[in-house]
Amino acid sequence: MFLLLGPSLVALAVWMVAAAIAGRIDDSFIGVCAITSFLLTVPVSAITGLVDGYLARGLPALLRALLTAAIGMTGAIGLVLALFTIMFSSTVPPEVMNGALCAGFFLLLPMGLCSLLSNDDGNRQRHSIEPACA
Repeated sequence: MFLLLGPSLVALAVWMVAAAIAGRIDDSFIGVCAITSFLLTVPVSAITGLVDGYLARGLPALLRALLTAAIGMTGAIGLVLALFTIMFSSTVPPEVMNGALCAGFFLLLPMGLCSLLSNDDGNRQRHSIEPACA
């Protein structure tokens, strides 16, 4: 759920925003933005999915979805800032920080939605220890 739906929703959102900004003039820019956002979202989605699976044991679905969305957002911000620091410099300018926050907000809704869709509390069967003949 997290590895396919999350990055796809983020790529769709980035594609729509890039198409609104660039228009029909530069289709290759829109494609590069969508593909890059998809590829950068995959590791964040994988980690968030693992955390959501761990949180599923003890938290109700709505609280888990909110927490999972916050963790996904934080992971996206951290990834963007870490990549910028590795590639360019040790100080992060305010423009890059604003871009990292936008990247985090793009991942906020898809991660919460993936958490809600992966909820399987209603499908769980309760196993009893009693023998079948009792």
